[in-house]
Amino acid sequence: MKNFNFWLKLCIFNFFIVSVIGVMMRYNLAFSLPGFSHKFMQESHSHFAFYGWVSAAIYLFVTKYMAENYQGIAISKYQFLQVFNQIGSYGMLVTFLYGGYFWLSIVFSSVALFTGFAYYIFLLIDMRRNRNPETIWLKSGAFFATLSAVGIFGLGYFSARKEEFDVLFRASTYFYLHFQYNGFFLFSCTGLLLISLKNLGIQIQEKLNKSIFRLLFIGCLFGYGLSILWIDMPDLLYIFFSIISIIQLWGAIKLWIWFKGTGIFKKQHFMQKWPLAAVGFAFIGKFILQTLSAIPDIGIYAFSNINIVIGYLHLVLLMGVSLFLIWKILRLENIKMNKFLQVSIVIMIFGIVCNEVVLAFSGIFSIIYVPFLSAKYWLLFASVVIMISIGMFIRSMKLE
Repeated sequence: MKNFNFWLKLCIFNFFIVSVIGVMMRYNLAFSLPGFSHKFMQESHSHFAFYGWVSAAIYLFVTKYMAENYQGIAISKYQFLQVFNQIGSYGMLVTFLYGGYFWLSIVFSSVALFTGFAYYIFLLIDMRRNRNPETIWLKSGAFFATLSAVGIFGLGYFSARKEEFDVLFRASTYFYLHFQYNGFFLFSCTGLLLISLKNLGIQIQEKLNKSIFRLLFIGCLFGYGLSILWIDMPDLLYIFFSIISIIQLWGAIKLWIWFKGTGIFKKQHFMQKWPLAAVGFAFIGKFILQTLSAIPDIGIYAFSNINIVIGYLHLVLLMGVSLFLIWKILRLENIKMNKFLQVSIVIMIFGIVCNEVVLAFSGIFSIIYVPFLSAKYWLLFASVVIMISIGMFIRSMKLE
């Protein structure tokens, strides 16, 4: 694939920018950052993380897969998607930082969203005759990315009248986040995992793959209800969503058992094991937490505690998805594993784990009414460590 190294370096650089905005946010909470709105920084941070880093990396790895395995397909159209995605991403980075939701930031958001629509259509057309196990995951991931657009368009409308439509604004937020995190990110990364394992000579059985896929697809499609349990709803509906949480947990366990049975973890380079182990922990932890949130008393605390919500989102996006993409990068044949690169990975994982631990303790302490006044400083420390580690990763990454 032409220009792969360029796009890869840009994706990782975007990851670094995400970490810089994260440090700015943490610094603003611990001290003060005059001239910047914390809300605007948060919106810029999240949107650029979703599109400039995660979506861009997924598009890149899928394009590489298509170029290597599909003959006669115009790969250039996927590269055009990368360009438009970056235009939308950098546009959102600047405009959300400047003024939050307003007409120009919504324009750039729409560019990124319509890029996702085109990506989904391209996959449907180009993969229509392919029955490889990974294709249903990649296409479903793109489908959920398209579905999440309903939520972000709702955000654009309700944000201007948030006080009047507070419940709908919050529900739209969770709709978008759910189908991005549990849909697009999870399904796309699962497809990319199957591709990596197939390149190592390991392929999942068709029947098992379909079984796991159906459980997780149903869990994701109806699992949005688990994100809005704070809304009053009939007991029967509540029971239904609780059953959904168990269904998707069972699908996750089946996938984890199969992966463990391949024995591939033991065959990894020891520095590749670290991020993969963290990803596995985040993957199972995510589904366990979702299932526990269906318990009324736990759910009330979870959805009303900002530190728990942020901790969960970082568990999935940072420890799960981001470290998985780092693992994918380390699996590339032209990556030279030098000592400086290894040190950057260790520091990165340390910073991410530290961030999760502090957020977890902040949430637990607030539940039992114990002050954790130093949490904001520890979170700043963790974010700085993550930023430095990504910078080291970029500096040490040698593409042969």
